[in-house]
Amino acid sequence: MEFLSFGKTNRKEKEHMLKVLLLGININRKGNSTFISLQLRTKTMERMIPISILSKIDKYDIKIADKYPVRVDVLDSAELISSRTVNDLIPKLQKESPVVALDSHWMEWPPTNSLLVLCIDGYCLVVQLKHVDEIPDNLRRFLADEKICFVGVDVDRKLFRGMPSTLSPLVCKTAVELSLLAARIRKKPSLLNGDIEALAAEVGISYEAVASGSRRDPRVNYEAKVFSRDEVKALVLDAFFCYHIGRRLVEELLRDSSAPS
Repeated sequence: MEFLSFGKTNRKEKEHMLKVLLLGININRKGNSTFISLQLRTKTMERMIPISILSKIDKYDIKIADKYPVRVDVLDSAELISSRTVNDLIPKLQKESPVVALDSHWMEWPPTNSLLVLCIDGYCLVVQLKHVDEIPDNLRRFLADEKICFVGVDVDRKLFRGMPSTLSPLVCKTAVELSLLAARIRKKPSLLNGDIEALAAEVGISYEAVASGSRRDPRVNYEAKVFSRDEVKALVLDAFFCYHIGRRLVEELLRDSSAPS
């Protein structure tokens, strides 16, 4: 039997070495005897789709409630995530009302986020946290930008879950619970307990997705590599409406505060 010795390597180095090795079993016969040996063989290099092709196949053009056109990028490439952050998310920010919807999805175990969803206007970026090695610096800086008002539902718990490759929570200091934002802007404590449907009605947005049966499907595998259009529609539904509710609230606040008293 063959054994692998790590010597005095630290834990991180051992984990890295184990990741690039694959256990093999050899069975040899000699006369009436059978010998079984375990061999550690080098794992083959992970295959990948070229970025030039990948950048074109991860796009989804969908319609929320069969009415609102939305472009969605579902990405597991750090390079493309960085590019979409700079070229799509940041340019869409409204200077006067910098609102971004933030959402996430996870499997029951392990309790870490599998997908991060960011939505601005008619664009949503879905980051496949389960399959990307690390969040690129451009996206980290975007999430840490305290000039942006990130809105969502149950944001504290979702951010605390972090991503699979680290136990640390996602850092976004200006992520605000949508119901709290609505209650403070409208001066209505009753809105603190409002769900998306109630908050949409409060600001005059028709939450048609509920009536059309487009709610998030619990059967969606959030750790999948590929999603259907219907699954993507379900993944971004809440973020899409959170953005439009949050933006309407912030624009209303800015409009009222600039009006002559």
